[in-house]
Formats: sequence, C-alpha cells, structure tokens
Amino acid sequence: MAEPDKKQNFWTTLPGVLTGIAAILTAVTGLLVILYPHGFAGSKENPTTAIGATTDAMGTTPAATGASSSPSTSSAMPQNKKATVLVTGKDGTQTRVFLTTFKHWYTDEAIELKSGQSIPFDKIRSIDFFTMHEFQRDVKVTLTDGRILDGTTESGLSEDGFKGETDIGPFTISVVNLKQILFER
Repeated sequence: MAEPDKKQNFWTTLPGVLTGIAAILTAVTGLLVILYPHGFAGSKENPTTAIGATTDAMGTTPAATGASSSPSTSSAMPQNKKATVLVTGKDGTQTRVFLTTFKHWYTDEAIELKSGQSIPFDKIRSIDFFTMHEFQRDVKVTLTDGRILDGTTESGLSEDGFKGETDIGPFTISVVNLKQILFER
C-alpha cells in the first residue's frame, strides 16, 4: 500500500514564512509608532539642543553648594545652534525652550499689545516685562530690526502666559511671573 501524502504545516511553507515575517515587522513598527512620541524609542528633539538648566544673567550656572557661581563651560547657545527661547522669571530663574514649540496661550505665535498691535514672534528679539497695573503689564518689545516698542499687555489672569517644550519636558509660565523673553536664533 502506498503511504498517504503528508500535509505540510502552513508555517513551514514559503507563504507561511513570509506571513510570519510581515506580522513581526508590523508589530515592531506599531510599537515604534506608539513609543516614539513619548521618548521611549528616541526623542524627536536632540537633548543637547536646548538647556533646561538654570543660569544667571552672566551665563553662569550656580555651583553645587549654592555659595558661589562660576562661568559655565558650555556656551549660552546650544552646540548645534538650534533656535531657542530664553525665558527669565521675575525670580531670576532661566529656562530654554525650543522656539518651534514656544507659544502664547491665546495668540499662539505672537504677542498682542493693549494698543491693538499684534507682533509675531519671528519679528521679536526680546520682550522685557515691567510694572503691573490692574490686569496689565508694561512691556518693552525689541524687534529683530532694532526698533523698540513700549506698550502694555494683559496680565493678572492665571490663564495668560506662555508654554513650550524644553529638553526635559513641557514648560509653562504666567505673564505675572515673567521678567524677560529672549529669542535666540
């Protein structure tokens, strides 16, 4: 008697092997798509492009003991010159935020003065914040072409401020807590 033909297992055939490889590639790609935005499989921003450390006005970093400060060995601008925004709080703390993520809570990529003038961030070199007057804050806006605009902006509302991403995560600050915003391009 002749032996009956043995059926081959699907996974040992060429179509089965190709199906298995496709399933593995799909699973790995799906994991990367899920994990990448959260920083588990690499970051969208290079951590060396912005510095979230606190520095004083001279570009120095406080010593570990806190007793004195010494010049920082790294330059004030990130190594690869990626555009950042240096935000200085009225308590003197400074934080660098990626320019591409820096936004005003309401006007997005501009500052709006009480006079009605709206100034886009790409035309601003710096914004200095001065005296508070009942829900308003005096500001001096220095433009990239050197012109200076004095005016007032909304403040006093806890919802009025700026936000962005640093090399270590999200950052927000209210207008009432600001001293200066410096656009480093």
